[in-house]
Amino acid sequence: MQTINSEFLWEDFNVKKIEARHDLTDQAKRDGQTDIPKTNSDFFSVIENEIIGECNTYLDKHRYKLENFLQSVEKEQNKLSSHLKNNHFDSITSRLSADFNTLANEKKIKLSDYKNSYDKYLEEQNSFKRFNQLSREPNAANWISTIVSLSIIILLTGIEVFLNMKLLTGAMVGGQNEAMYLAASVAVLNVFISGIVGFFIVKRVNHIKKFEKIVYSVLTGFYSLIIIYVNSALGAYRSQADSYLKQLVAGTDLSPSQMSDMLANSIRPWSVDFTFLGMIITLIGLGFASLAIIDGLHYNDFYPGYGKVGQNVNKYKKLIKQTFHEYASRVASLFSKYNLELQNQLKELLEKYLNSWDANTNLIQKEFVSYENKVRDLEDKTNHMLQEYRNENRRVRKTEAPQYFNNRFTIDAEKKDPKKVFQAIAFHYMDDETRQKAKLEFSNFIKEKFDAAEVEVEKIHKKSEDTQQYLHEQYNI
Repeated sequence: MQTINSEFLWEDFNVKKIEARHDLTDQAKRDGQTDIPKTNSDFFSVIENEIIGECNTYLDKHRYKLENFLQSVEKEQNKLSSHLKNNHFDSITSRLSADFNTLANEKKIKLSDYKNSYDKYLEEQNSFKRFNQLSREPNAANWISTIVSLSIIILLTGIEVFLNMKLLTGAMVGGQNEAMYLAASVAVLNVFISGIVGFFIVKRVNHIKKFEKIVYSVLTGFYSLIIIYVNSALGAYRSQADSYLKQLVAGTDLSPSQMSDMLANSIRPWSVDFTFLGMIITLIGLGFASLAIIDGLHYNDFYPGYGKVGQNVNKYKKLIKQTFHEYASRVASLFSKYNLELQNQLKELLEKYLNSWDANTNLIQKEFVSYENKVRDLEDKTNHMLQEYRNENRRVRKTEAPQYFNNRFTIDAEKKDPKKVFQAIAFHYMDDETRQKAKLEFSNFIKEKFDAAEVEVEKIHKKSEDTQQYLHEQYNI
């Protein structure tokens, strides 16, 4: 289905060449000198029949070629007319309806599954709540709280390593490198290990079961003693280091017994008089260990197992909300897609196919008019050559010219009318007024079907709103 951009080309009916080819003037003289045709003749002379034959041959040749050309235009017109008479919007609204139903059913099944899982885990949460005599909702961890908790641990570790390294550098024989190794080791214990202990051990002190509460209280107390002891030993070491390092600065070497005493006193921190720096380093370690324990204790709720139960409930609650959001987004995208398709289809029908039909119809009209003009011109040229022959023939002949010499040559009327010559194509011939009227009818038909499609889209859109409301009523939490 396309616009035929080319026009039919007529060859030139060259009068001079035809006259030269048939030696028209000389033959007229010869015929006239021998009184051909006879005065009473009703039949054309040989040369006249040859000229008329040239005319008929030219016309038949071009009539055949023009008919083939017009048939190619007619073929496209049949396709275009059939295409324009079809309703091209029904299939779009049908696909929209099918796609929406598929989407709605898919979301309904997904929401039903999520709601069943949510109800199941909510019942588990309520059972856990009743069994453990809890009156609040769980403070379940999510990816944000997880990142915050890990960030706190990493930040605390980094700060403690930096502070301990600064406080220990002046007390270590090996200088800053040795201080950094020791600071990192203590920080790992104070922060990372304390965070893990807070999550797995200290949290269970809150358990409703007395036996479990006692066991984990003992473990918590034991770990607290370890933390207090390690940080006190580090503080004791720092406190003793000041006095011993003064001897090194004064040029007096430490004896082996002094080194042994310093280490022995460090593992007995209660026997050491703490300096200000020693007290600071101990308090820093205990403070950071406490913060890490609190961080681990409160991560995913401070009651053991409650956060895990709440995570399952929150997971499906979030999935249900995401499904509603996704449904609304996909429905909007679906309608946007098909509305655009409807608009593009309307534009294509009006600007492409209807204009192609109009152009082809106009071309047929133009070729019919051109045919009439060409036949008229052919008739005039043929009559001109015959008159030249007859005039010369009259001039030289001795007898009266035949009566038919006074008759004008005409092509048969049946061959002049393109509607009769090209009857198979004449159906598509229209004058300007008829063509514009037919074009308007096609345009109105297309717009009528488009308007009906838009009404159908509105119905489907209303159905989508009703479906969304139904899904909210059934599955929203």
